[in-house]
Amino acid sequence: MSSSKTHAILKNIHNKESKNASSLLKNLNSSKPIYIAFLNQDDADYLLLTENDSILFKIDSFPNHTSERLTKINVDKIQVDSSQFYTKIKGGYFCASNNLDIIKHLEINNEHGEFDKLTTTLDDKSITSIVFKDLKSPYHELFLDENNLLEGRVSTIDLGYNEDNLIFNGVTTSQDTTSTILNCFSKTVPQKINAVAIAPSETTSLVSLTYNDFSTFNTNIQSYRNVDIDSSNSFMSFTNEISLCDNAIILHSLDTDLILETIEDKTTHESFRDINIYKFGRPDMFETIVAPFFNYSNADYFFIYKDFVVFSDAVASLKSIIASALNHNTLSNSEAFINIEDNLSDEASLFIFKNSKGLSEALDRNLIGYDANVVQYIYDENYAHINGVIQKFKRKAVAYSINEFFTASLDAQLLSTPQTVKNHITKAYDIAAQDVDNNLYLISSSGSVLWKKQLKGKILGKIEQIDMYKNGRLQLVFATPNHIYILDRNGNDVTPSPLKFSDDITQPLSVFDYDKNRNYRLLVTQGKSLLMYDGKGKRVDGFNYNNNGFVISSQPKHFRIGSKDYIAFKTGDYLKILNRQGKVRINMNERLRFSDNELFLYQNKFTSTSSLGELIQVDTKGTMHTKNMNLPENHYLETTSKTMVSMTDNILNIKAKRLDLDYGNYSDPKIFYLNDKIYVTTTDLDSKKVYLFDSQAKPIPNFPIFGTSAAHLQNLDKASGLELITQVDDNSFLVYKLN
Repeated sequence: MSSSKTHAILKNIHNKESKNASSLLKNLNSSKPIYIAFLNQDDADYLLLTENDSILFKIDSFPNHTSERLTKINVDKIQVDSSQFYTKIKGGYFCASNNLDIIKHLEINNEHGEFDKLTTTLDDKSITSIVFKDLKSPYHELFLDENNLLEGRVSTIDLGYNEDNLIFNGVTTSQDTTSTILNCFSKTVPQKINAVAIAPSETTSLVSLTYNDFSTFNTNIQSYRNVDIDSSNSFMSFTNEISLCDNAIILHSLDTDLILETIEDKTTHESFRDINIYKFGRPDMFETIVAPFFNYSNADYFFIYKDFVVFSDAVASLKSIIASALNHNTLSNSEAFINIEDNLSDEASLFIFKNSKGLSEALDRNLIGYDANVVQYIYDENYAHINGVIQKFKRKAVAYSINEFFTASLDAQLLSTPQTVKNHITKAYDIAAQDVDNNLYLISSSGSVLWKKQLKGKILGKIEQIDMYKNGRLQLVFATPNHIYILDRNGNDVTPSPLKFSDDITQPLSVFDYDKNRNYRLLVTQGKSLLMYDGKGKRVDGFNYNNNGFVISSQPKHFRIGSKDYIAFKTGDYLKILNRQGKVRINMNERLRFSDNELFLYQNKFTSTSSLGELIQVDTKGTMHTKNMNLPENHYLETTSKTMVSMTDNILNIKAKRLDLDYGNYSDPKIFYLNDKIYVTTTDLDSKKVYLFDSQAKPIPNFPIFGTSAAHLQNLDKASGLELITQVDDNSFLVYKLN
């Protein structure tokens, strides 16, 4: 018992209950069980019993003691410091108490009825075993019982503990089969606890009730409360678990479609991440169903996800639960819960979970690090088995944790995946996004809309940035089908923007800075023709491209190899490689059946693929190299100078490593080079899962996460960690923070 004095959980209980007996206990020398009975409500009086032997109790071993023999009653009175107790040998037992009347009137009785039955369930190998009645022991607080579950019952527990952890098992019983709360589970079968699979990982408190037959469970509750049975809750008959998760009610069912059909009092309130949130017409329905286990009277809204129906008084709470579920950020996936799972029963009638905050509130003390704590009650006839784990979690170093940073909503549907642009003032990054009404938005790295601007058409490809005046202030530059825009930091046009074109611009605007001296060139593609402008929007006369009669089918790109500049693009079945003046630098006459993939510079070669699934590479001498990659006609390719990524159906290849993802409809893989590390992302557009891998094809921990579009990766705020941006519904995108 000595270690319980300093145990974070047990020390308060020890101080309340065992302090009066501690001076005696620490001087006993016995390998036999020691029984201590606390005989009144405040635990002031105790009776200690154990088998007597010659070495059990040596009075001379007590420091600072006095002793006196009360010969008339054959009792020893002993004073140790300020503690006083009385001892007696009776029937082969050493008996001690701090109350003389208890020792004087002590009788040995071998028949103890219910006590004997319960003590047979105790584990002889347990460090400590406790038997208590009703709510009269401070050990009662270990049960995380806020509703007097053990009132009118006799309970036993075996305690095992070390350092700051505590595991206990036991039994509770009652002679009265109707008047105690736990008997509401009579004639029901404990079920698997499913709510942990949707409860967010940061849940403070979760209380789950399970049953195999709701009608029986409901009848028991109404009988306990002595009220009429409410037969109008017909959809509850399709459930086998009801839980209170902080401020939400969670139902588990094997047929949620039938529940939705049965709930008549509902209207669609809104959709969040493709999940409908409904307004519920009977918000007080759960008042009678869940009492006396917990109270809930404002089930104003609900949603259905997989096997769960979740109610709450706040739409924001439901959205938070949906977001956590879609990202697998749930209690069942949390390290702290997984850490205690082996100590839990597979099924339970009643399941109580508390995190550190919930445990601190329940035990009325500050307990840090106790991230997952559970007490289970498994009902069996008139008994309930008790299983408890209160455990400090030693968190391992996590390479990546993922949190939702912010969500930004546009006034209309998103037109394309948001992208990032550098903020020359903060040196961080902002987010640019366009809606279907051709409004361009600039959104800060914290989620604030900085400005909104109406454009004349959809932005083609990527927004580039230039420093037109060479003063460190960056402008946004991009093309729409008939305009070139140059915008300043505040979204204002910079003269001569917008440049208007009568003929359609057919490829994204190409921006070149040949010598990295901010003498920019803007290359405009119009069908078969190329037009070159300087950074201030003036036509450059020294660039002349003689087209070959074929439409340019890829965005012209500038590559520097050695000391030479190359402008490369696809036109018809030919590869064109030009110099700065638009003249042919490498003459390529071979006809090629190009795929729809872009041109890249990979291994210092101009690289793309053919529709036959071949890798096509051309070196600076004009020599063509082909390699059969066994890719079908529809495939994706993305490269950096040293890393190649390809994707076909559900097969993702990163360098030479193959990944077989779940079958789905995947976005083009994208490569990001950030913090000296390569990342590859793709999104399954059907299952709405965003995947992230490193250059060795290893998945980043805690992925996939929820997303409905291709993702963009960036270090937005220049703090440690990255941010991932993906669309989450028609009008909104979400920024995740990767720590």
